Amino acid sequence: MRKLTFIGFVAALVLSAAALPGLASARSSSWTSDANKVCVIWLAKAKKEFAVPVKPSGLLKFAIASRTLETQELAALEKIPNASPAGTHALVAVRADIAEISTAIDAGNRGDSATFVKILKQYLNDHRAKAAFTAAGASQCG
Repeated sequence: MRKLTFIGFVAALVLSAAALPGLASARSSSWTSDANKVCVIWLAKAKKEFAVPVKPSGLLKFAIASRTLETQELAALEKIPNASPAGTHALVAVRADIAEISTAIDAGNRGDSATFVKILKQYLNDHRAKAAFTAAGASQCG
């Protein structure tokens, strides 16, 4: 009898372990769906904020507003539980974007226009976060 109980316990353990990958997939799927919802909201905010073309004299203000929006969006995305490894990588890419724009802002505040413009262009042409979110299934983000 004891042997049958032990075999039943082992069988239950094996079956529950087999179900874990499906559970992880469901969790990451939920994260992806929630991330896409968050990003749609923040994209609308960005479109509203930046509806008017920026003049060269307004680039520093644009950079500061971009960092603020991106930081707030990141905070909202980080609240979503159960990010997949790809989702976590995408969040790291956003942090890198924020660090990059912060470096540009620092240069602009120092009056180093050449460095400010160079880094701002890098930031605007950097598609790593978009590619990382797409790889994570959250194509509305980045």
